[in-house]
Amino acid sequence: MTTTKSTATICSFPNVSPVNTAEEGIRLGHYNDHYDYITDKTVPLTSVEGKKNLHVVCFNRTVGETEWVELLRAEGKQPCRHAPQYLLGLMVQVPEDQMPAELRNKDIVAEEQESSSVFTVRLGYRCFLYVRRGGGRRGLVLADVGGEWFGDCAFLAEDLVA
Repeated sequence: MTTTKSTATICSFPNVSPVNTAEEGIRLGHYNDHYDYITDKTVPLTSVEGKKNLHVVCFNRTVGETEWVELLRAEGKQPCRHAPQYLLGLMVQVPEDQMPAELRNKDIVAEEQESSSVFTVRLGYRCFLYVRRGGGRRGLVLADVGGEWFGDCAFLAEDLVA
């Protein structure tokens, strides 16, 4: 289901199961490509249980590094807890050709601003998982924490809990 509230486009995906290892997510996630550096050792994930109703929210503009969290709240959403596990699960559940048209060519960001979504790459930079998409391609990659903006991205979210 896709809804538009204010200037955001929100695509909802019910009952997404988490994937608790990076390598399983890569194997099952319908990717054309992925960073070789993403392994169970370099991207350690805690095991989480339970299906979640996820939302992929696009603000249809460039969004500042910290601005996206407040924009999600204005839509009644918050960053997805255990975002990496649920991003991997969403990619397993929804092949690229079944993604809503509103999300075509939009990267999907799995940052929750908590330590469970942050990993360290070879040079010591902190980073998080995201799915780079465009032109029929889907790649699992790492993005540096601390970038100044997110352009043309969609954010993995869940309903706001008071």
